[in-house]
Amino acid sequence: MIALDPGQALQVALEHGVPLVASATLDADPPVPGYLPGGHGEFEHLGFGQVDVERLAGFGADLIVGNTASLQDNYDALAGLASTVAYANTRDAVEWHESALTVADVYGVRGAQQRRLDEYRTRAERFRAAHENVLAGKKVALLRFTTDELRIVTDSIIFPSRILTDAGVRRTESSTPAQPEDTYTSLSPEQVSRLADADVLIHFSGGGAFEGGQVSSTFRRYTEGELWRRLPAVRAGKVFEVPRVSWWDGASTSAAGALLDDLERLVPRFA
Repeated sequence: MIALDPGQALQVALEHGVPLVASATLDADPPVPGYLPGGHGEFEHLGFGQVDVERLAGFGADLIVGNTASLQDNYDALAGLASTVAYANTRDAVEWHESALTVADVYGVRGAQQRRLDEYRTRAERFRAAHENVLAGKKVALLRFTTDELRIVTDSIIFPSRILTDAGVRRTESSTPAQPEDTYTSLSPEQVSRLADADVLIHFSGGGAFEGGQVSSTFRRYTEGELWRRLPAVRAGKVFEVPRVSWWDGASTSAAGALLDDLERLVPRFA
Protein backbone atom coordinates (compact mmCIF):
# COMPACT_ATOMS: atom_id res chain seq x y z
CA MET A 1 0.00 0.00 0.00
CA ILE A 2 1.00 3.63 -0.56
CA ALA A 3 -0.09 6.46 1.76
CA LEU A 4 -0.06 9.79 -0.04
CA ASP A 5 -0.42 12.06 2.97
CA PRO A 6 1.35 12.09 6.35
CA GLY A 7 -1.98 12.55 8.13
CA GLN A 8 -4.47 9.75 8.63
CA ALA A 9 -3.26 7.77 5.60
CA LEU A 10 0.19 7.29 7.15
CA GLN A 11 -0.63 7.54 10.84
CA VAL A 12 -3.50 5.05 10.88
CA ALA A 13 -1.42 2.63 8.79
CA LEU A 14 1.43 2.71 11.29
CA GLU A 15 -0.90 2.39 14.26
CA HIS A 16 -2.21 -0.89 12.88
CA GLY A 17 0.84 -2.36 11.16
CA VAL A 18 -0.59 -1.94 7.66
CA PRO A 19 2.09 -3.02 5.14
CA LEU A 20 3.31 0.15 3.45
CA VAL A 21 5.74 0.20 0.56
CA ALA A 22 5.88 4.01 0.43
CA SER A 23 4.35 7.02 2.13
CA ALA A 24 4.34 10.79 2.17
CA THR A 25 6.25 12.08 5.20
CA LEU A 26 6.64 15.34 7.08
CA ASP A 27 9.07 18.12 6.34
CA ALA A 28 10.63 17.52 9.74
CA ASP A 29 13.43 15.68 11.51
CA PRO A 30 12.52 12.90 11.88
CA PRO A 31 10.10 12.82 8.94
CA VAL A 32 7.92 10.26 10.74
CA PRO A 33 6.89 11.45 14.24
CA GLY A 34 8.21 9.49 17.18
CA TYR A 35 4.76 9.15 18.73
CA LEU A 36 3.76 6.75 15.93
CA PRO A 37 4.42 3.02 16.36
CA GLY A 38 6.40 1.42 13.55
CA GLY A 39 7.74 4.76 12.35
CA HIS A 40 11.06 3.22 11.40
CA GLY A 41 9.48 0.51 9.25
CA GLU A 42 10.83 -0.46 5.87
CA PHE A 43 8.92 1.82 3.55
CA GLU A 44 10.06 4.48 1.11
CA HIS A 45 9.78 8.05 2.35
CA LEU A 46 8.23 10.22 -0.37
CA GLY A 47 8.63 13.58 1.35
CA PHE A 48 5.97 16.23 1.85
CA GLY A 49 3.61 17.15 -0.98
CA GLN A 50 5.54 15.16 -3.58
CA VAL A 51 3.32 13.15 -5.95
CA ASP A 52 5.49 11.65 -8.70
CA VAL A 53 3.26 9.26 -10.64
CA GLU A 54 6.16 7.68 -12.51
CA ARG A 55 8.01 6.99 -9.28
CA LEU A 56 4.90 5.57 -7.63
CA ALA A 57 4.37 3.19 -10.55
CA GLY A 58 7.62 1.47 -9.64
CA PHE A 59 6.33 0.27 -6.27
CA GLY A 60 3.71 -2.09 -7.71
CA ALA A 61 1.24 -1.21 -4.96
CA ASP A 62 -2.23 -2.74 -4.73
CA LEU A 63 -3.79 0.26 -2.98
CA ILE A 64 -3.15 4.01 -2.86
CA VAL A 65 -4.78 6.09 -0.11
CA GLY A 66 -4.66 9.85 0.39
CA ASN A 67 -6.74 12.81 1.45
CA THR A 68 -8.61 14.71 -1.23
CA ALA A 69 -5.99 17.46 -1.44
CA SER A 70 -3.16 14.99 -2.05
CA LEU A 71 -5.04 13.18 -4.83
CA GLN A 72 -7.05 15.86 -6.59
CA ASP A 73 -4.49 16.71 -9.29
CA ASN A 74 -3.42 13.15 -10.11
CA TYR A 75 -6.36 10.92 -9.27
CA ASP A 76 -6.93 9.48 -12.75
CA ALA A 77 -3.24 8.74 -13.29
CA LEU A 78 -2.94 7.12 -9.87
CA ALA A 79 -6.11 5.10 -10.38
CA GLY A 80 -4.43 3.64 -13.44
CA LEU A 81 -1.70 2.23 -11.19
CA ALA A 82 -3.79 0.69 -8.40
CA SER A 83 -7.08 0.96 -6.55
CA THR A 84 -7.05 4.55 -5.32
CA VAL A 85 -9.13 5.89 -2.43
CA ALA A 86 -9.52 9.56 -1.51
CA TYR A 87 -10.87 10.45 1.92
CA ALA A 88 -12.16 13.72 3.34
CA ASN A 89 -10.48 15.39 6.31
CA THR A 90 -10.79 18.61 8.30
CA ARG A 91 -10.23 20.66 5.15
CA ASP A 92 -13.52 19.18 4.00
CA ALA A 93 -15.20 19.85 7.38
CA VAL A 94 -14.86 16.22 8.50
CA GLU A 95 -13.79 15.53 12.09
CA TRP A 96 -10.32 13.99 12.51
CA HIS A 97 -11.66 10.86 14.22
CA GLU A 98 -14.20 10.28 11.44
CA SER A 99 -11.42 10.51 8.86
CA ALA A 100 -9.37 8.05 10.90
CA LEU A 101 -12.27 5.60 10.93
CA THR A 102 -12.77 6.00 7.18
CA VAL A 103 -9.11 5.25 6.50
CA ALA A 104 -9.15 2.35 8.95
CA ASP A 105 -12.15 0.95 7.09
CA VAL A 106 -10.18 1.06 3.84
CA TYR A 107 -7.30 -0.73 5.55
CA GLY A 108 -9.63 -3.34 7.05
CA VAL A 109 -8.99 -2.35 10.68
CA ARG A 110 -12.05 -0.27 11.57
CA GLY A 111 -12.86 -2.27 14.71
CA ALA A 112 -9.35 -1.86 16.07
CA GLN A 113 -9.42 1.85 15.26
CA GLN A 114 -12.72 2.29 17.10
CA ARG A 115 -11.16 0.67 20.16
CA ARG A 116 -8.25 3.12 19.99
CA LEU A 117 -10.69 6.03 19.78
CA ASP A 118 -12.65 4.72 22.76
CA GLU A 119 -9.44 4.43 24.78
CA TYR A 120 -8.46 7.99 23.87
CA ARG A 121 -11.86 9.37 24.86
CA THR A 122 -11.72 7.57 28.19
CA ARG A 123 -8.30 9.04 28.89
CA ALA A 124 -9.44 12.55 27.89
CA GLU A 125 -12.45 12.30 30.20
CA ARG A 126 -10.23 11.23 33.10
CA PHE A 127 -7.83 14.07 32.39
CA ARG A 128 -10.69 16.55 32.32
CA ALA A 129 -12.02 15.34 35.66
CA ALA A 130 -8.59 15.27 37.30
CA HIS A 131 -7.74 18.85 36.33
CA GLU A 132 -11.14 20.54 36.31
CA ASN A 133 -10.30 22.89 39.19
CA VAL A 134 -7.31 24.39 37.37
CA LEU A 135 -8.95 24.36 33.95
CA ALA A 136 -12.09 26.13 35.20
CA GLY A 137 -10.11 29.23 36.12
CA LYS A 138 -7.89 29.62 33.07
CA LYS A 139 -8.46 30.59 29.45
CA VAL A 140 -5.98 29.44 26.83
CA ALA A 141 -5.01 30.67 23.37
CA LEU A 142 -3.23 28.30 20.98
CA LEU A 143 -0.82 30.07 18.61
CA ARG A 144 1.02 29.10 15.46
CA PHE A 145 3.98 31.05 14.10
CA THR A 146 4.23 30.61 10.32
CA THR A 147 6.75 31.80 7.76
CA ASP A 148 5.21 35.26 7.68
CA GLU A 149 2.68 35.79 10.48
CA LEU A 150 1.25 34.81 13.84
CA ARG A 151 -2.05 32.94 13.85
CA ILE A 152 -4.51 32.12 16.58
CA VAL A 153 -5.60 28.52 16.08
CA THR A 154 -9.34 28.96 16.49
CA ASP A 155 -11.73 26.93 18.59
CA SER A 156 -12.84 25.00 15.52
CA ILE A 157 -12.72 21.63 13.78
CA ILE A 158 -8.91 21.71 13.57
CA PHE A 159 -7.19 18.74 15.29
CA PRO A 160 -5.47 20.39 18.29
CA SER A 161 -8.55 22.44 19.11
CA ARG A 162 -10.68 19.33 19.29
CA ILE A 163 -8.17 17.70 21.64
CA LEU A 164 -8.15 20.78 23.87
CA THR A 165 -11.95 20.69 24.00
CA ASP A 166 -11.98 16.98 24.85
CA ALA A 167 -9.46 17.67 27.63
CA GLY A 168 -11.64 20.41 29.13
CA VAL A 169 -9.35 23.33 28.25
CA ARG A 170 -11.25 26.62 28.05
CA ARG A 171 -10.45 28.90 25.11
CA THR A 172 -10.31 32.67 24.92
CA GLU A 173 -12.80 34.93 23.21
CA SER A 174 -10.00 35.80 20.77
CA SER A 175 -9.96 32.11 19.77
CA THR A 176 -13.53 32.26 18.46
CA PRO A 177 -13.56 31.99 14.64
CA ALA A 178 -15.06 34.88 12.70
CA GLN A 179 -16.81 32.30 10.51
CA PRO A 180 -17.51 28.70 11.55
CA GLU A 181 -15.13 27.36 8.90
CA ASP A 182 -12.19 29.59 9.92
CA THR A 183 -9.45 27.49 11.51
CA TYR A 184 -7.19 30.43 12.27
CA THR A 185 -7.15 34.19 12.80
CA SER A 186 -4.15 36.14 11.51
CA LEU A 187 -2.55 38.74 13.77
CA SER A 188 -0.20 41.49 12.67
CA PRO A 189 2.47 42.64 15.15
CA GLU A 190 0.23 45.62 15.90
CA GLN A 191 -2.68 43.31 16.81
CA VAL A 192 -0.87 41.20 19.40
CA SER A 193 -2.78 42.92 22.21
CA ARG A 194 -5.84 40.90 21.17
CA LEU A 195 -4.21 38.07 23.13
CA ALA A 196 -4.65 40.00 26.38
CA ASP A 197 -7.69 37.84 27.17
CA ALA A 198 -5.48 34.74 27.58
CA ASP A 199 -4.28 33.52 30.96
CA VAL A 200 -2.08 30.98 29.16
CA LEU A 201 -0.46 30.95 25.72
CA ILE A 202 0.51 27.67 24.07
CA HIS A 203 2.48 28.00 20.85
CA PHE A 204 4.31 26.07 18.17
CA SER A 205 6.16 27.05 15.01
CA GLY A 206 5.76 25.92 11.43
CA GLY A 207 3.80 22.94 10.19
CA GLY A 208 3.17 21.58 6.72
CA ALA A 209 5.91 22.85 4.39
CA PHE A 210 8.11 23.94 7.28
CA GLU A 211 10.66 26.70 6.63
CA GLY A 212 12.72 26.82 9.80
CA GLY A 213 14.69 30.03 9.28
CA GLN A 214 11.72 32.07 8.11
CA VAL A 215 9.56 30.84 10.99
CA SER A 216 12.27 31.71 13.52
CA SER A 217 12.40 35.22 12.07
CA THR A 218 8.62 35.55 12.43
CA PHE A 219 8.78 34.36 16.03
CA ARG A 220 11.39 36.97 16.93
CA ARG A 221 9.53 39.74 15.11
CA TYR A 222 6.44 39.20 17.27
CA THR A 223 7.88 38.15 20.61
CA GLU A 224 10.56 40.85 20.82
CA GLY A 225 7.93 43.60 20.56
CA GLU A 226 6.63 45.64 23.46
CA LEU A 227 3.01 44.58 22.87
CA TRP A 228 3.97 40.93 23.32
CA ARG A 229 5.92 41.64 26.51
CA ARG A 230 2.90 43.44 27.98
CA LEU A 231 0.54 40.48 27.56
CA PRO A 232 -0.74 39.16 30.92
CA ALA A 233 0.24 35.59 30.09
CA VAL A 234 3.76 36.68 29.14
CA ARG A 235 4.18 38.79 32.27
CA ALA A 236 2.96 35.88 34.40
CA GLY A 237 5.34 33.40 32.77
CA LYS A 238 2.48 31.32 31.37
CA VAL A 239 3.79 30.88 27.82
CA PHE A 240 4.54 27.31 26.76
CA GLU A 241 6.02 25.91 23.56
CA VAL A 242 4.82 22.55 22.25
CA PRO A 243 6.03 20.39 19.32
CA ARG A 244 4.34 21.13 16.02
CA VAL A 245 4.71 17.52 14.76
CA SER A 246 2.00 16.48 17.20
CA TRP A 247 0.05 19.71 17.71
CA TRP A 248 -0.20 20.61 14.03
CA ASP A 249 0.77 17.57 11.97
CA GLY A 250 -1.01 15.08 14.23
CA ALA A 251 -4.11 13.34 12.92
CA SER A 252 -4.46 10.14 14.92
CA THR A 253 -5.10 8.66 18.34
CA SER A 254 -1.32 8.41 18.78
CA ALA A 255 -0.99 12.16 18.20
CA ALA A 256 -3.96 12.84 20.48
CA GLY A 257 -2.23 10.84 23.18
CA ALA A 258 0.93 12.90 22.67
CA LEU A 259 -1.09 16.11 23.17
CA LEU A 260 -2.56 14.74 26.38
CA ASP A 261 0.97 13.85 27.52
CA ASP A 262 1.97 17.49 26.98
CA LEU A 263 -1.11 18.74 28.79
CA GLU A 264 -0.40 16.44 31.75
CA ARG A 265 2.95 18.20 32.03
CA LEU A 266 1.69 21.74 31.38
CA VAL A 267 -1.67 22.10 33.12
CA PRO A 268 -0.22 21.94 36.66
CA ARG A 269 1.88 24.97 35.62
CA PHE A 270 -1.21 26.94 34.55
CA ALA A 271 -2.07 27.76 38.17
